Amino acid sequence: MASPAEVFQALREALAKADADAAAALYAPDAVYYEPDNDAHRGRDEIRNYLAAYFARRGPVEVTVKREVLADSTVLAEWTSAYTEGGRRWSGTPGVSVVELGREGISYHRDYE
Repeated sequence: MASPAEVFQALREALAKADADAAAALYAPDAVYYEPDNDAHRGRDEIRNYLAAYFARRGPVEVTVKREVLADSTVLAEWTSAYTEGGRRWSGTPGVSVVELGREGISYHRDYE
């Protein structure tokens, strides 16, 4: 079983490739993901659909971790992101992620920007 840090790294790699399928595969079937606007996406399929639409708007997203705290099955990461949206390059957008792993993958994920 992969560690929380390894799973979070795999998620970052999927985001950098704009690969919604690879990202969604990291989530448990009954996972919940809260995006920064507090919209909840429940279940692997809904998360995959959300990410596919997100990548269609922004393309690949680079996430650079500034600080990462690990505790048992949880990762708390402070990061910046870079992406292109509407023909404009955005870089250095700050955020925080809380990612909790269960037996079947990421069970809870919340992003704050």
